[in-house]
Amino acid sequence: MADRMRKKYWIDFRSQGPFILKICSVWAGGTLLLCGLLYFLADEELGRSFYSVHLRIRNTWRILLPAVLLSGGISFLLTIAATLFLSLRQSHRLGGPIYKFTTLFSNLEAGSFSSDFRFRDGDLLHGLGESYRSALQANRERIRNVQELSLKAQSSVRDLEAKLILYPLSPEEKLLLVDAAGLVGRLREASSSLDTATT
Repeated sequence: MADRMRKKYWIDFRSQGPFILKICSVWAGGTLLLCGLLYFLADEELGRSFYSVHLRIRNTWRILLPAVLLSGGISFLLTIAATLFLSLRQSHRLGGPIYKFTTLFSNLEAGSFSSDFRFRDGDLLHGLGESYRSALQANRERIRNVQELSLKAQSSVRDLEAKLILYPLSPEEKLLLVDAAGLVGRLREASSSLDTATT
């Protein structure tokens, strides 16, 4: 039994790296915000509690609890909001190309080899789009060659039919000639169904 392949999550540094760095920077900023708020609010609370003229003795936990809850809540909400915004923005930058590729593959399935498409500024997967464009261009050239050759083959078979009709042929030879003409005609139809024009 073949060993199971380990899943590899780190695939492309150029596309995954910036996203992970942005998420980490948001979390680092949230942690710094928490520390700053906690320091400021705890200092205020301690100063108010210990240096007030109307001091009422409280334990340290009762003094710091409001500061911890307030600073933790603010930094948590801001960090989550920034993470959600960043995730939505990045997924939008990825969702556009995915939709575009879905449309392009549908066009390819329908026989269109047009390579005239663009991505929006800031979209991800530009490299994949250019690879797809290069593949389409290479196959467009191949299909044009097949279309030209099938047109020439069809013309040659018609000329051959016109010349051989004057000669007495056996039924087997006539059948071979008709079969060849039919095959070349079907090849011509099949190659003509592929659209290589750039729209």
